Amino acid sequence: MLVKSIIRKTLGLKRHCVEKVRDKNGHLMVYLVPDKRCKLICSSCGGKHPGYDTIKERQWKHVPLWGIPVTLIYSPRRVHCATCGVKVEDIPWTQGKSPLTLPLSIFLATLAKEVAWQVAGRLFGFQWNTVRKAVKDVVEYGLKHRDMGDILYIGVDEISRRKGHI
Repeated sequence: MLVKSIIRKTLGLKRHCVEKVRDKNGHLMVYLVPDKRCKLICSSCGGKHPGYDTIKERQWKHVPLWGIPVTLIYSPRRVHCATCGVKVEDIPWTQGKSPLTLPLSIFLATLAKEVAWQVAGRLFGFQWNTVRKAVKDVVEYGLKHRDMGDILYIGVDEISRRKGHI
């Protein structure tokens, strides 16, 4: 399987394509381009609108492949949204301005449940603070996308009557 296919599948790319993959000092540099057939999605309201222009190139760290660090490179476009004004397009592989992709954040947060944050960071060449940020991003994503529509009742296991509740 080609590295392009692995990147496309791990990111779940639909509106973007992998243009090229370059090796730079033992790092895989993956260059992404937008699919010209798709309209841009506003990052604020989620509506599809025409493009405005592109902004400077940004980089995101992705899950290492076989121990090889992977960096995504993409020039985000700006959307001319009728309701929100001019905004940056929705970038599906990241959350907000995080320099980590969502799969890497989930991977680091899952690893951080098992080992210390400092150890998890050292394994992948990050500071412990980066692992803390990944855990925070995953928790925020989970809280934002949770579904509580099917909850009918909330049960209470114990009720404390007084201090010491014997």
